[in-house]
Amino acid sequence: NKDKSIDLTGKRYGRLKVIGPAAGTDSSKQHKEYWECLCDCGKTIICSKESLRRGDNKSCGCLGIEQRKENMKTAIHFVDGTCLERIACREPASNNTSGRRGVYRRGENQWRALIGFKGKLLNLGTFKSFDEAVKAREEAEKRLYDTFLIENAEAVRNGEA
Repeated sequence: NKDKSIDLTGKRYGRLKVIGPAAGTDSSKQHKEYWECLCDCGKTIICSKESLRRGDNKSCGCLGIEQRKENMKTAIHFVDGTCLERIACREPASNNTSGRRGVYRRGENQWRALIGFKGKLLNLGTFKSFDEAVKAREEAEKRLYDTFLIENAEAVRNGEA
């Protein structure tokens, strides 16, 4: 197998430049060759020959992070510190334990209602019943979110937000 190995030293794969064979890897057992690579951002990573040549590894991970940030600019719209898509979605998060966004159990017989808006967390009060807290949250959503969404709907359609 050593005769079939290809020296990748000095070759470039995306943002990765191959420094040389990775130290401490036993290629014979895994039937793969591992290479130490230097990313343009300065980080060093170990990649298999196959992943480099197939194009599976193009960076240390920094490229994907940059692409996600760039994609987010067109996927979501922030106005005054508020994500329009987030406030338009009224579904609770998967880790929500009350079943309602912004409503939390506080102590044995109390419920707190909160709402995030324009980069601030607003306390809507503490209530004796879950239904009272839900009602306070729904009223705040109508007063803050619905009005804000209507005011900014055209900006989103025109790609200005």
